[in-house]
Amino acid sequence: MFILETRNLKYEYPDGTLALDGIDIEIEKGKRIAFVGPNGSGKSTLFLLLNGILEPRQGEVLFQGRPIKYDAKSLREVRKQIGIVFQNSDDQLFAPTVYQDVAFGPVNLGLPEEKVESCVNRTLEYFGLTGLRDKPPHHLSGGQKKKVAIAGVVAMEPEVIILDEPLSNLDPAGASEIVELLNELKHFGKTIIISTHDVDLASRWADVVYVLNRGKVYNSGHPSRIFADSALMENTKLKLPTIVETFREFEARGIADGHAPMTLLDLVDSVEGPYIGVRCAVADFDILKGQQVGLFMREGTIVAVPHAEQEAAGLALSDAAAGDEVLIEDVRGSLTSGTGRIHVVRIPRVIEGGSNNVDISDLKALVDRATFKRVGAMGTSAKVTAAKAGIHPDFEVDVIQSAMLLALRGLDCLVLASGGMAELVKQRVDERNSNGCRNIQCSIEKI
Repeated sequence: MFILETRNLKYEYPDGTLALDGIDIEIEKGKRIAFVGPNGSGKSTLFLLLNGILEPRQGEVLFQGRPIKYDAKSLREVRKQIGIVFQNSDDQLFAPTVYQDVAFGPVNLGLPEEKVESCVNRTLEYFGLTGLRDKPPHHLSGGQKKKVAIAGVVAMEPEVIILDEPLSNLDPAGASEIVELLNELKHFGKTIIISTHDVDLASRWADVVYVLNRGKVYNSGHPSRIFADSALMENTKLKLPTIVETFREFEARGIADGHAPMTLLDLVDSVEGPYIGVRCAVADFDILKGQQVGLFMREGTIVAVPHAEQEAAGLALSDAAAGDEVLIEDVRGSLTSGTGRIHVVRIPRVIEGGSNNVDISDLKALVDRATFKRVGAMGTSAKVTAAKAGIHPDFEVDVIQSAMLLALRGLDCLVLASGGMAELVKQRVDERNSNGCRNIQCSIEKI
């Protein structure tokens, strides 16, 4: 089902600048969409048209199959269902306090005071902003302002959330937090649309990428197709994602093959397999030059052992004492490590009571008795629960990918996941396992 469409959309500014020239897009409900393109390609103008802030000179915008109308009543309904977050948060935040800013939308929807208060408090808690509710927005950091701007839109419970350059001017930690929030909103059924110059973000995050250039849709499709097209990237003045550039260097050296990866996990999978040539290993015992040794992986490190009855074996090129590095040549076989296990604990969402509905003593006992090497937390309620339990997560960004990468090194991981995010972890692991990669075990339980 297409929740948002445009047909032959054209827009010209009063000075005669043609910003959009016949744009046709079709956006499916519940998808993550990224628009990329050089400055002046029309991304921001398109977003203002999708929200009804601008009216097209020609063509139409359709929401849920119906053309948008531009009378006051119709636009009020459109903006309730299609929320927009501007690139500069200061353009969106104007109330004296964070609470009043987030409440602005629900109040203008005509909701009763009790409903507004409940909705705003729930949204602030969901975004981890409760402690800032009485602060003036202009006293906040850039990341906090961005979260308040997004919270103000989410409080109106729109079907579609549009964000113009959502990560601009944010530090890495703030950017990662915003991406996690967008992923969680998508998982709960929202359609998320962003514009970005960050091709690394678009390639690993989006379900569909639209490339705009000079007011037209230059191309669109899955990131793996868009960002593997060098000619397209060159013609639109976009750079290849770092992962794709790295893969191509590996491919040129004969140590990777297959389709261009979009994530670090995909890149790791593309280079796993036989290791041929000279490798550096850690000696598990004293080794003499010319000795045949067996090889295996231990937590991502190649270890040389005193016999050649392993799946992989090679010839020592140098003497080495136990614990020292040794060069190995003529390697035969495949160096793979046993996979670890991902154990997921489902933490209730904020709307379900969050950390207040978790038995903290049971969670502490689980962590104490298990052999987890790493702990991750994804979602606001999961992070709050971890703090209450005195658990310090090793990773809170790219949690699913991080857990799978650690499992491939043979490490067991615990992931605290808010609400349906737990099922998302299991889904992603199952999807990867179904692609013929080394199997990773993943289980879910509630505390």
